Amino acid sequence: MKIALCGYLGAGCTEVAEILASKFELETFNTSRVVRSIKDFEPLSGSGEVDFDTVIQTRLEEILKRDNVIIEGRSAFMLLNRKDVMKIFLNASLEDRIKHVADRRGISIEEAREDVERSDEERNHLLQRSFKMDCLDTRNYDFSINTSSKTFSKIADMIAEFIKSAF
Repeated sequence: MKIALCGYLGAGCTEVAEILASKFELETFNTSRVVRSIKDFEPLSGSGEVDFDTVIQTRLEEILKRDNVIIEGRSAFMLLNRKDVMKIFLNASLEDRIKHVADRRGISIEEAREDVERSDEERNHLLQRSFKMDCLDTRNYDFSINTSSKTFSKIADMIAEFIKSAF
């Protein structure tokens, strides 16, 4: 089982991934963990410059040689062109996402708004640049859900039912 749990910052990818990982005994990866797992950047750099998206994508290819993994957040968007990965999209209203980020990080609403808006722009740019895709186009996903009105536990349960029916 290989799952890409895509979503905008604050939509709940981390929380839902943790719940799904425990339900299905999946190893969870996010961008931070992927970057920390890279031992040596030197062979991955050209002319002294490092294209982090390419580095992350290369590492994701290695991770996907395993079974039973869930990639969540920004890195999950890099898997939208893979046919061997179940792609799930989580979204929520901008205000709900901002509040969630502020609560989770212990920062002000204004700081969270800046973080969320910057992250949205970066994720949109990544998909356009790398895949010529719109991340809000639900045709890119096997399953899509709005997380604004449900608990992360309920969302994970709904996704788990979908996964069980698909496998």
